[in-house]
Amino acid sequence: MHRTSGVVGSPTLRNRLFPVFLVFAGVAVAAAGCASETEEEVTQEPLPASTVTGSEQSVPEAPATTPPVTTTTPVAKPVDDPGPAPKGCGTITKDANGFFTRTTAKSDYVAFVPKSYTGAPTTLVVGLHGCGDSAMNFATWAVNPFDTRKAQGHIGISIGGQDGKCWDTSKDAEKVTAAIADISTCFYVHQQKVVLAGYSSGGILAYKMGLSQSASFAGILIENSGLGGVQPTGAAWKINVAHIAHKDDGSFPLAKTQADWAKLEAAGIPLQKKTVDGDHNGSSADWNTFLLPKIATWKAP
Repeated sequence: MHRTSGVVGSPTLRNRLFPVFLVFAGVAVAAAGCASETEEEVTQEPLPASTVTGSEQSVPEAPATTPPVTTTTPVAKPVDDPGPAPKGCGTITKDANGFFTRTTAKSDYVAFVPKSYTGAPTTLVVGLHGCGDSAMNFATWAVNPFDTRKAQGHIGISIGGQDGKCWDTSKDAEKVTAAIADISTCFYVHQQKVVLAGYSSGGILAYKMGLSQSASFAGILIENSGLGGVQPTGAAWKINVAHIAHKDDGSFPLAKTQADWAKLEAAGIPLQKKTVDGDHNGSSADWNTFLLPKIATWKAP
């Protein structure tokens, strides 16, 4: 299997990945409800005029009109719950570009913490590479793109354990959850602002985890991938999704991608979608100009 990879720190990194054919079991989860407002008006009608048979009577003045009374049921604001502060994880050794690697009981992962991090609760982007790529390479061209890295506001990790391979969606989700738990002991990850980010094979796993465990994630970022058989209906909450597709992608044809988009929209998922020129090659520009900017306001309930 052939791939083209970039050098860490290079402003333009591309990776050619091959088709992935995976079959998944359907996922069913519960639908969320919504709040409503009620309004009640109370008015006092004027009294009728008095009359006495055989004599004229003056009409008494009507009492002053009572202003309508309006009551509104307040709508509860979402609770901000960043979770507990990190306990700390000892010394971290970074390379010249600020990347470091940690290992969990399930796999290793590559991480980057921006200079803007001050210890406050911060968004976490969790990257899943495509077939043939590596955790380090995906971390540098997609999750933490070179062109916007200096101004980056999120912590970005890229899951290892499948370097050079495709993801096994029946068991690799545990690598993702283990890495999220580990990085959360080192840095203050806002538990309502964890975003899954997948390319090709990694996008299929991101969709499966994000839609079946939506309460755990703020959103899903996808480049050149698809649902892979996962059904988006009945997500625990209508999770945010941003998906960019290339018009000439031979691995995930545009017509198939558009059919997946229709399923997401029919399920009420707030999908932000875009098609651009190109084949199945990944592009840093897809991430730093379209996908990653979407996460600024994303937050799980």
